[in-house]
Amino acid sequence: MINKRARGMVGVLVREADGMLPFSESDYCRKLCLTGHRCGMKVFVFTPSSVSADKFSIRGFGFENGSWRQGVYAPPDIVYDRCFSYDRRTLHRKRIALKRLAEVHQFSYLTRGLSGKWNVHQALLQCPELVPHLPDTLPYRTKSQLEQWLDSHQGEAFLKPQHGTHGKRTLHVISPSVSEKLLLTGRDGQNQILHRKFQSRQEGLNWIHSFIANRPYIMQSYLELVTSGREPFDIRALMQKNARGCWELTGMAARIGARESLTSNLHGGGTPLQAESFLRSEFGMGPGSRIADTVRKLSGKIPVCLESRFGRLAELGIDFGVDRAGNVWVLETNSKPGRSSFFRIGDAASARKSIENPILYARYLLLSKP
Repeated sequence: MINKRARGMVGVLVREADGMLPFSESDYCRKLCLTGHRCGMKVFVFTPSSVSADKFSIRGFGFENGSWRQGVYAPPDIVYDRCFSYDRRTLHRKRIALKRLAEVHQFSYLTRGLSGKWNVHQALLQCPELVPHLPDTLPYRTKSQLEQWLDSHQGEAFLKPQHGTHGKRTLHVISPSVSEKLLLTGRDGQNQILHRKFQSRQEGLNWIHSFIANRPYIMQSYLELVTSGREPFDIRALMQKNARGCWELTGMAARIGARESLTSNLHGGGTPLQAESFLRSEFGMGPGSRIADTVRKLSGKIPVCLESRFGRLAELGIDFGVDRAGNVWVLETNSKPGRSSFFRIGDAASARKSIENPILYARYLLLSKP
């Protein structure tokens, strides 16, 4: 029997998965369902294959009375898209599912995705206060272009996929013009640490071009963003809209990687710490506090800037780098951010808000409808 559609139904769209539950992010989805129940809203989970061909029903899961229960649901009023589209097949299936839903019921997206790192960089360049904090960036096109970049950027470059996540397939290239050799540090497609040494620059450039293949990539200035102990680190700030539809800083966490790693992402083995205390220990009390204030200030400006280009958003994970001189750099923004850092560092207030805010903002959108 189909659950009656009620104003206030939120569908969380996630990827299919193998295991006891046939969908990803089950723990996060469980918390969303519980939050929805406390807020008087119905929250259920579905995947692209859950939308039936007749478009009027969805096979989904709800968390009720302490366990997951499968059911058949009417199309939701709000779709919270947490379906990470790593391949064309998944993306195609997701588009078909959402198209089917839109044909039978007018729903609102809780948030929309961003269209690649290069377009995000272009949007951020339109905010003058952000420009000093943006690394030099260009789309990767050819081997000769990368060679020219190396010659004009002290023999170093940082390469990353435009649509990549978790630090996968990132490369740090070192090839000073006075040397024919080329050194690589990075991560492969399985997020394993990668080290390569080439006896000639051309051999290295050929390997990089083959490694990139037809994937869209960007080149950036290499920034030495390491602790005093030479461990890579970044600062993750989570910005979310709240129950009033206003942006707020949910929390910040430092993420520290292994010394031999290029990235500090938690999926690559990074360790989270409380952000401001970490910055104070690394840079001193006064400088550390000023760096934290800069991160907060920039975090408040970035969402508004991106919304003016991409449309309404609900949450952003913003990654900042800090060099040894204390300069703050905007590294990346993610419209489908994780929030495990706050749980792992014991920041109970930020962890709770990180779960509550998407549901509270969904309720705000529904109550704001005419």
